[in-house]
Amino acid sequence: MDQPRGLIFKTGFILLFLQAVTCLEISNLRVPPSYSINRDETERTPLVLGCDYAIDENESKGFVLKWKHNDLQIYQWIPSRNPVVFSSFKGHIDVDYSESDDRLHKHSALKFINPMANYTGKYTCQVQTYHSVASQTAHMQIIVPETDFSLGYQRETNGSTIVFCNVGEIYPLPEVSLLIDDEKVSDVVVFEQVQDYTGYYNVSVQHILPDQNKNMKFDCEVTIPETDYKLRTSMPYEGAAFRANAAALQVFLCTVFSVTLARTLTLF
Repeated sequence: MDQPRGLIFKTGFILLFLQAVTCLEISNLRVPPSYSINRDETERTPLVLGCDYAIDENESKGFVLKWKHNDLQIYQWIPSRNPVVFSSFKGHIDVDYSESDDRLHKHSALKFINPMANYTGKYTCQVQTYHSVASQTAHMQIIVPETDFSLGYQRETNGSTIVFCNVGEIYPLPEVSLLIDDEKVSDVVVFEQVQDYTGYYNVSVQHILPDQNKNMKFDCEVTIPETDYKLRTSMPYEGAAFRANAAALQVFLCTVFSVTLARTLTLF
């Protein structure tokens, strides 16, 4: 008799444990892969992180919702109290924001106020009760768009032609590629500078044309790894016309020199 009773007790305990585990579940963590900060504050798109979860009201005793940034707690909400913001996120999260009037969901989302570049990182939503804990994590990249994006070329005094692409005051460090006739150029010189105060990057990519006397198309492409951020611009290069103009100029100068020399000789 003891063995069947023990089996029944163990089975009941397992069922109760499974019920407690499954009563709390995060179904969707709404963290965008990237967010671009608009330098014009009047046109900024709101940044909201959401945490959707299912919870049994009967198992909600001890309910606490937490948000973490790179494993450091930045936000806590208990339904009977006001939300609390920690660390450098103070003043940058709207504690009055709510997406629902439901008692257990009212302040589950984070609405940022003036998000900053250093808010890039892993965001974890953790929901717990006395009976169970659930959490999910996702990464978000904050992007500060460039203030300068230019493609051009210049002829040096030694006769060579340098193609350049400049990107100014962008975050994080982008990948900048030069293309000639839609082929990526590997033989480039890259200059990178980090601004001390902001941490923004200035990047310049340069390439010396091996043949500057033919027509080409230049492209510059800027991307930020692991995001969908992409810039591209292009311009024509009329090297053949430059060669023709140079040849015509040479003929003109030779003609002028010959005429001048002939006139000079007639004076003697």
